[in-house]
Amino acid sequence: MAPRKSLFADEPPFAGQFATVLAGLIGALAFRLLGVPGGALSGAMAAVALLTVPGKATTIGAPIRIIAMVLSGVSIGAAVTPETLRGVITYPLSLLLMTISSFAATAVSTGLLMKLCGWNKATSLLASTPGGFSAALVVAASTNADVPRVVIVQMFRVFLLMAVLPMIVVTSGVHLAYQSQQEIDSAGLVLAILVPAAALGWLLDRMKIAGGMFLGVMAVSGIAHGTGIAPGRPHDLLITASQILIGSWIGSRFVGFNWRTLGGLIGPALASVAATLIVATCFAFISSRLLGFSFGTTIVAFSPGAFEAMTLLAFALGLDPLFAVAHHLWRLIVMTFAVPIIVSFWLKDSMVRAKTRTFR
Repeated sequence: MAPRKSLFADEPPFAGQFATVLAGLIGALAFRLLGVPGGALSGAMAAVALLTVPGKATTIGAPIRIIAMVLSGVSIGAAVTPETLRGVITYPLSLLLMTISSFAATAVSTGLLMKLCGWNKATSLLASTPGGFSAALVVAASTNADVPRVVIVQMFRVFLLMAVLPMIVVTSGVHLAYQSQQEIDSAGLVLAILVPAAALGWLLDRMKIAGGMFLGVMAVSGIAHGTGIAPGRPHDLLITASQILIGSWIGSRFVGFNWRTLGGLIGPALASVAATLIVATCFAFISSRLLGFSFGTTIVAFSPGAFEAMTLLAFALGLDPLFAVAHHLWRLIVMTFAVPIIVSFWLKDSMVRAKTRTFR
């Protein structure tokens, strides 16, 4: 009889994951001591990313990722209040502006990579698409896009935005610490929220909904706090732990990255990020002036980063996470459908049977 396979047989070694998260904890503490806004999140990400350079970091396995998403979802949902729910009625115009901003940023970055860097249409477009990373990679396999270039620009966009946005928010003068005024939910109440929240998250994940676990947990926690069933927020230790785990996870995405390939791509990557961020900043400013939201809130919501990362960053900075969720989720949906359509019409001459290429 063949030996029974362990449930975690395919997971990275636990010792390596523990060391990686420990590095994230050290980075989080360092950034906190330096007074960096959102330091737990960005510090953990930076420390683990640096640890991948000498090959000392390990990828984060599914169990820790699930814990990270559950804790993050509960924490972010706790920031929803009856007041923020009433503010949802002002979102449609802002969502429209953000949609225009996303397409404008994609067009500017695509043109920049084509004209100044000499990249082909497929690579330029798919590297420039904000918030549709998964869709871009799937489509890239059927075009003549240079997949490593696409991945590098997309990954560095998230990394750089996580590092730069807190500084932009601080200079905007927005108040960052409103959560500290809330009372602490009891451990029993947090557990009562966690059980149905995790169940809904698991169901959405099984339905192949992007970020399903994170979104489901956040929805249940948001409803509980938005309706007043839960009046406060989780303990600061739980909130900080969620940010360290998510930051470590983001940083671990650079495991296996061939840093020697970065030299010739850092310029195009920075140019693409700068172009998309400038466009997003312009539209975020317009939205803040028209709708009365703080510029700090709109710039995080409009920034061309990953859904989970930008939502958690908004929460870490003390901004309205519901506003960020609505905008990044909408962009994820729009770009997921838009990318294949744009490719089918604009890149007909680029459709090829592409061989799989990796960093290695």
